[in-house]
Amino acid sequence: MNVQRKKIIIAEINYWKQNKLLPEHYCDFLLTLYTQGDHELEISATDALLSKEEKKDKTRVILLQFLYIVIAFAVLGTSLKLWELFFAGQMMLLVGFLIMNCLLWLLAGRLLKLLYFTISGAAGLILIVAFIVKTVF
Repeated sequence: MNVQRKKIIIAEINYWKQNKLLPEHYCDFLLTLYTQGDHELEISATDALLSKEEKKDKTRVILLQFLYIVIAFAVLGTSLKLWELFFAGQMMLLVGFLIMNCLLWLLAGRLLKLLYFTISGAAGLILIVAFIVKTVF
């Protein structure tokens, strides 16, 4: 068998063993089979293809979530700037813009299954209602 292919298989078996995808004694048997009893050939689980793909996926998810947060702040900043430029002094319109942003965050949190958007949307709505109740009474 090709040496490179053996290294890939051994790395994958180590990955399976580390993440308990197969029982340990199966992995030990397969490692002994592919290394032919020579444990110096064992490759670490971080060299496994699945491990590298998981790292890429985690990086992609983190970047995507960062992008969502940046877009949310951009929409909030844009709505506040619009209020400042065209409607300065009209507090009810500002409250309307803030409620709209919180509803968008709540909707995004529910659709994208992102807990931090759901919590921030709900907390924002609660704070706005508390502010309105405090100013009215």
